[in-house]
Amino acid sequence: MLLAIALEVFGYNFQFFYSMTYPDAGSYLVNGAQPSQVGTITLDSSSSSFEITGLNSTVRSIHFTPVLSDAAGAAKATDSKIQVVISLADEGNANYYANPAVSVDPADPATTYISLDPAGKCHSIKVNMTNLADIGAVQVSGISLNQKVPFDFDPLRAGSVLAILLVLFALRPASGLYSRVRDSRLTSHRILIVVLVVVQCVVVLALVFSNSHYVSLTQTPSYENQFQYQKLAVALTQGHLYLNDVPSDALQAMANPYDTQARAAQGVPYLWDHAYFHGKYYVYFGILPCLVFYVPWLLVTHTGFPTWLGIAICDCVYAAGLMYLLSAVCRRWFPRTSIGVLVVLDVMLFVAGGGIILARTPSMYFMPEAMSLALVSWGLGLWVSGTSRGYIERGKIVLGALLIALTMASRPQMVLSAVLGLVLFWPFLRDSKGDRGARRDVMGAFKVAMVPFVLVAVAVLAYNAARFGSPFDFGANYNLTTNDMTHRGFHLDRIPFGLYAYLFQPPVFGSQFPFLRQAYLDPAYQGITIYEPMFGGYFFLYPMALAVLGIVIGRVRAQLKEQRLLPLFVALVCVAFALCIFDLQGAGILMRYVCDFGLFFALAGAIVFLALLQVKSEKRLTKDWTTQFSAIGSRGAVAAAGEGTETVSVYRISLYFMFATLVLMVIMNVMLWNAFGMY
Repeated sequence: MLLAIALEVFGYNFQFFYSMTYPDAGSYLVNGAQPSQVGTITLDSSSSSFEITGLNSTVRSIHFTPVLSDAAGAAKATDSKIQVVISLADEGNANYYANPAVSVDPADPATTYISLDPAGKCHSIKVNMTNLADIGAVQVSGISLNQKVPFDFDPLRAGSVLAILLVLFALRPASGLYSRVRDSRLTSHRILIVVLVVVQCVVVLALVFSNSHYVSLTQTPSYENQFQYQKLAVALTQGHLYLNDVPSDALQAMANPYDTQARAAQGVPYLWDHAYFHGKYYVYFGILPCLVFYVPWLLVTHTGFPTWLGIAICDCVYAAGLMYLLSAVCRRWFPRTSIGVLVVLDVMLFVAGGGIILARTPSMYFMPEAMSLALVSWGLGLWVSGTSRGYIERGKIVLGALLIALTMASRPQMVLSAVLGLVLFWPFLRDSKGDRGARRDVMGAFKVAMVPFVLVAVAVLAYNAARFGSPFDFGANYNLTTNDMTHRGFHLDRIPFGLYAYLFQPPVFGSQFPFLRQAYLDPAYQGITIYEPMFGGYFFLYPMALAVLGIVIGRVRAQLKEQRLLPLFVALVCVAFALCIFDLQGAGILMRYVCDFGLFFALAGAIVFLALLQVKSEKRLTKDWTTQFSAIGSRGAVAAAGEGTETVSVYRISLYFMFATLVLMVIMNVMLWNAFGMY
């Protein structure tokens, strides 16, 4: 609490104390008039600056109060922040020189006090607002120099910092939570798990609402691409699969309407990022979100379903699904997992699995991914739970198969997660060898589990054939975007750079909050590869996944082999790499595609952590940092409990690494949350 208060009083309010040393700025003119006579200045895209002259004094800061003429419109179009470039003329520079741009948030008074450091005494100042064409006119008043910054104690900010510090303190390596084995029979443990999921859902909603751009977005020509599901819902209720938008005659007359440069050169009107095929517009994104959210909402309310709400719902379901999956993994393979490890791994899984990115940017493009992650988390959880008792529970297996199969109608590449089901099923088939009855039961369960895949596949393939004439054509290549997807092809040369950008690109840091900057990508690939702003490779932003390297530790390999988990670990890593390669080949390098493969890297890392952090004794780990580990025999088998040796290093190092990873992920994702913005 003392640290949180100190940060609030002396950290966030540093400028309050520093501004006490500012000298009086003396007399000056604002746009040629005395400050008291200026009143309010209206700036817009045609006249976007004001000037302070008549100075010959030490200047340490400038303050002004901006008010947006159309705050609601600015929120829809941008993040409502004003980009300000301040130019100075001083003793060292007779002519104006521009300083780096700063962001001023009209809703945050603290940002309206801007520190300045001229070379010697300042002679004149020019303030230019560079993005008024996007946010509209601004009324500026209260222009002053060397103004004392008011003290601002923000209880919400201080409370948020305190909450984070308390969580980190509760989960510190010395916490007794790491010596208390998770037990779902204990009411206190069940309550803790429920509270954790509820907190994650609250965080999801807070992040969704923090992006005013998407929450308040309305259907305008500039954002038609964000309302494709709403338009598809209207089309479906009218009995057809194509959108009601009519392609322009110029587009229909083009020999190759997918040639981006040709469309631009000829000035051809078209709908951005819509699928165009044989004179009709279609939606190439999976239909499932439309059927689950948009169509029912339209039928009941006769309005378009808000996409941000669908993403918030799916992200909350995803958070609950991850807890169910992780708990099932612990019950089956790691029953001596401490409650502390369960909590930390659940939080890191949610973050590393894309939960924060989904909530931060609730755009239409994230809707299929959010729904697929919700389906996959629960589907895998049901599969793990349904195969954990030494026999196959058909009800759970079939329901899990249905959820995984439905990804074909949402994010088709995510159906690759079905490979994990085959890995879970294989031991039953192998162990039933020579036993006709057991083999018949296993094959019967497998056939029943295949039914949902067949039914969903038939429906999706029929949907494809009805739109594009081929059951295997999902229509993604027909979207009108930055490149001709119909001729994109599969090229091995894209893979090295793509994997580097997605996984290993070091993050770039700057000197101003949020410090994280867009990483510069410099492909040497001599062809078309699409990439959008990235903020670093996956393993840097989500270091939890680095735990997969723990497979080189003999103890981890031995334990995974003993529990027959090694094939599942390998499958998780392979699925993650396969999805990464599929995305970079099929579409390009985009930050949101981390949501496709991130979960599988994170799950593989979680398995390694669980193998390293099994509680081996009842002794509290807060005492002398010791715990009981079973000795590993020469052949890798775990020795009898009586032959165990007391060890400190492996558990202690692993616990410290997990906690350090948690802290680092919190820091990186706070920066990413701010840097990602409205992207």
